[in-house]
Amino acid sequence: MKTLLFGNVTQPPYQNNLLPAVRALERSGPTKVVEPRFIEGFVPTGAARPALIPAAAVAETLASFQPDVVVCLAGGLYLARESRRLFPAGTVFAGLALSDPLGLDASLEIAPEFDLYYTQDPQTLPFYAARGIAARRCDPATDPELYRPLGLPPEDDVLFLGKWTPHRDEVVRHLSDKFRVAVHAHAGDSRWTIPARPPLESPAELCAGINRTRLMLEFTLLDDADGPFRGTSRMTNRPQFAAACGVPTLIDPFDHLSDFFEPGVEIEVYRSREEAAAKAAALLSDEPRRREMGRRARERVLREQTWDHRVEMLRNDVRELRARRVESRTAPD
Repeated sequence: MKTLLFGNVTQPPYQNNLLPAVRALERSGPTKVVEPRFIEGFVPTGAARPALIPAAAVAETLASFQPDVVVCLAGGLYLARESRRLFPAGTVFAGLALSDPLGLDASLEIAPEFDLYYTQDPQTLPFYAARGIAARRCDPATDPELYRPLGLPPEDDVLFLGKWTPHRDEVVRHLSDKFRVAVHAHAGDSRWTIPARPPLESPAELCAGINRTRLMLEFTLLDDADGPFRGTSRMTNRPQFAAACGVPTLIDPFDHLSDFFEPGVEIEVYRSREEAAAKAAALLSDEPRRREMGRRARERVLREQTWDHRVEMLRNDVRELRARRVESRTAPD
């Protein structure tokens, strides 16, 4: 199965999330990658709005590569219907939304342009269904070769990666009173109570940064979201990154957490800043338990949460869709 992928997969820091998907696709078959940000006339939107891939670039790509599957990976990317008509008959178009629910408005707008559409956020599925869109889950995943144990000596007790929100800053400030906390924030963001370090913008930098901490901190609460998702929770792939490195994560719980990790065994949960500090202290003072939790988390990721698993799911969905198309064409009137 030949795949044409549109995605800004080498753009820092998004490459941390996107390159694992590309590597899995390349392992599964011939894959050509086109980065829209290098195309003249392309207007990026950061998934806040639909981002059209210029038709001229599509035609140019097809001159040398005829795919079976076209994948638009994150960023609100989509192809106009005129562009899709340029592809061979039977080509399957798949879109992957990695910013839901924050980018849900753009996702809902472009999803009807795809044969298969996936979201990383299970709570958005009813919103797709209400629009008549049969979106599917593509749960957070990682690449256990890009993110792996390196045996580096720890330099920090707790590490957080991500953007500032009032709630996150409050928890980080409370933890920093007791532990050595590292925050790698978005470039130029000076709102953190403790000094923020530069972003880790490549898989190599991110892997080394995770390996230099004893415990990862994650927030699922969307305290800065607009509309119906404010105050809800979502899973990013940061716990999978940490797990792949053998580092356990301290996380606020949500309805789907057990879909990914077993609380108390593969991941540790907290419900307040005080409980976060208490759980961190317990793990940091119990080296055997902390290491065992990291080992079990990595085993869980290897077993079911790699991008190879997600690409295998995509391939199966494509095969089933093509089989249904053949069946519908050959069915008697």
